[in-house]
Amino acid sequence: MKEIDVRGLSCPEPVLIVMDEMDAAPKEPLAVLSDAAHTRDNLLKLAHEYHREASAEMRGKDYVITIR
Repeated sequence: MKEIDVRGLSCPEPVLIVMDEMDAAPKEPLAVLSDAAHTRDNLLKLAHEYHREASAEMRGKDYVITIR
C-alpha cells in the first residue's frame, strides 16, 4: 500500500495529489496521512467519486485515510 503524506498542505492540493495517484494506478490501495478534518472529508468524497472504498481513522493527532 502506497503512503501519501499531505499533512500541512492546503486544499485543493491534497485532493489533486491523491487524484493524480488514483489516475496513475487505479487499483493500488493508498494510505493518506492528513492533519485536517476538511481534507479527510474531501478525500473520502473523492474516493466515492472514483467508486473506491475508503475509511478514515485517527493516528495520534493525524487522520489516516485508506482508499482501496
